[in-house]
Amino acid sequence: MAEYLQSYAEALQERLEPFPEDEMWDSTDPENDGEDSNSEGYRSESSFEDDFHFPSYEFLGSVRFRKGYSIPSLNYSRMIALSFNLPQVVGHSLVGEEIFTLFLDQPCTSISTDTLISAISAVLGADPLSLTLLSEGVPLEPDQMLGDALNAIAVRQRLDTGPPVLVCERRSHNSPETLLGRPCHVDVNLNYFPGPGIATIQAIPETREFVTRDRFDSWMIYTKLEVLQYQRPSEKRCRRDLLKPRGFFPRAPAWSLPDGCQRWGHGADVWSATFALPNIKRLMDAHAECTADRPIPRYQMIIDPNQFVRHTEEGPVWVPCEFDVDSCGRAQLVGGTRSHQHPDLARQVALPILEASLPLLAKLRRPQLLLDRRRLQAVFKAQRIILPPKVGEDHESEYIGMWHVDGHREDVVAVALYYYHVDSALEGGDMEFCGREPLDVLAIADAGHNASSFDKASLKKALVDNKIRCRVPICEGTLLVFSNHQLVHRVLRMINKSGSEASRDFVALFILNPASTPLVPSRCALAKQQMLTRTLRPSGLPPENIQAILALAGILPTEEYAKELRNVLLSEQLKPTGEFVGRQQNVHATGNGCVTMVGWLHHMLQESQPPSWDYPRDFSPGWKHFRALNRAPGKLGRGISEVFSKGSSDLSSSEACCKIPTVFQPFVV
Repeated sequence: MAEYLQSYAEALQERLEPFPEDEMWDSTDPENDGEDSNSEGYRSESSFEDDFHFPSYEFLGSVRFRKGYSIPSLNYSRMIALSFNLPQVVGHSLVGEEIFTLFLDQPCTSISTDTLISAISAVLGADPLSLTLLSEGVPLEPDQMLGDALNAIAVRQRLDTGPPVLVCERRSHNSPETLLGRPCHVDVNLNYFPGPGIATIQAIPETREFVTRDRFDSWMIYTKLEVLQYQRPSEKRCRRDLLKPRGFFPRAPAWSLPDGCQRWGHGADVWSATFALPNIKRLMDAHAECTADRPIPRYQMIIDPNQFVRHTEEGPVWVPCEFDVDSCGRAQLVGGTRSHQHPDLARQVALPILEASLPLLAKLRRPQLLLDRRRLQAVFKAQRIILPPKVGEDHESEYIGMWHVDGHREDVVAVALYYYHVDSALEGGDMEFCGREPLDVLAIADAGHNASSFDKASLKKALVDNKIRCRVPICEGTLLVFSNHQLVHRVLRMINKSGSEASRDFVALFILNPASTPLVPSRCALAKQQMLTRTLRPSGLPPENIQAILALAGILPTEEYAKELRNVLLSEQLKPTGEFVGRQQNVHATGNGCVTMVGWLHHMLQESQPPSWDYPRDFSPGWKHFRALNRAPGKLGRGISEVFSKGSSDLSSSEACCKIPTVFQPFVV
């Protein structure tokens, strides 16, 4: 149990995978290798002088690859020992844990390597090309018959772990001013990082292409408010990098994926599966009938985290449940009767959904989660989206979402959604996702000339053809898991085709970032309330009187106050959390040039500039289409692609700017 409660930094240091010895590179700091920081060699290496004298092809818009210093590679595989008791074949790990069981309806003399590989790939849900059958350590030929020699047969599985995630620390002596194309300086906000010497920063080395086709070897760092990207320095200047890699993030547990599991998009951390959990609908419907809580006409709150908050200096924050996750992917709810305001529902609803989500959560890489043998915090929510009856042929009842990320003061790193009821009268309502990574840095004058290449065709190619965005159809039983740090999401237009009220009901688990400071969990938040309740219960007071005493003592909020606070929080949450816009705060150019970083920007980062800042519109022919990404689609079944079906003349300035769908207009309490 001590391992579950070990601090995140300590657990990460113990489990991280060191770099292979034959792939180590010179990453020592000048302060540690004896080199004087005033020496000529150090000044030459750390100086930007070589970056100020560069050929024209290094400007933004030259469409040339900028190569960074090399990173060690990572290849994972596992061995599975096979035991044959035909028709049954059992696969075990090298420590004896059963991984799979399959049945073959053929005699052993007619089993070929291909046949066995095909059967194993089906039960594992793995690519057949990732499997190699071995006999006494020697690979077997694809068409080789196994015959009677079934001893010492094993299969080697090459694991697809996604992009390598490096664990880094911040160097103490290096400037937060980094590059994206040599004329473009990116100022990295050091508040996102722990202090020097604490190696908990996750960074993905990736060759990333902008809309205008500039390509960089970059570091990608996923945080609550923004995705940081800057160019990985050249080999010559690797020791001047802001980050110092320490090793690979611990290998994710290889928990078996459910049948029909699917990843969506290209490079997007979005996974879905279909589950039948019939008890959840019965339990949630009974609870919804008891509470009958509809703060606004389209919402019924079944489990409302806005009514279970803790007051802090920054404002009210959600109170999470806690789950202990073991190495086999099983979870245990922590806290007993103090696990949540509704502990029975937390045990019977939140717990099975979390367990079903764990194999999908283990697939996330942006960022990656430390899950096994750890205590995980998650906020429990259940909601019903209600669409009124259709009124006439020309007046459809509809629901339209807006781009947003989940969590306000909370650091929600991932989300698991389970749709336990979807009315058959509902049509549309796909969930659409788009990456929060910078789409481009547009430059004019001395900084480069790519702003004029930011046009409709290049933007469409990046977003639609290259699948930087994706959409997931929602049906009853859909389990959807995604990274809240990498992606913004919205519900596309959904209509009710029937003459009666229809709803889509779901449970949400907001997974809190294990790398952030833990929030006060429900087992602590409810401790005083439960202790005084137990003290007063022997007096024979009825429950409502005990509740009144706790409210007068300031231990338990009154129902009226809780709902008033909930309405204030809901009003905040129904406002857009950001928009697709340009940003100059964190980038600047050398000389007389001008650069603008464009992408989805969280409103919390827009304090010093108006959200409608549209300077590139005079230089970039695709600017109206870029800004129109903030619009809700006008047609059923359309998402981002609808923007590119229109010409620039069809997009007025007002249409191209962010508009709050009428369903979501904030209300005043």
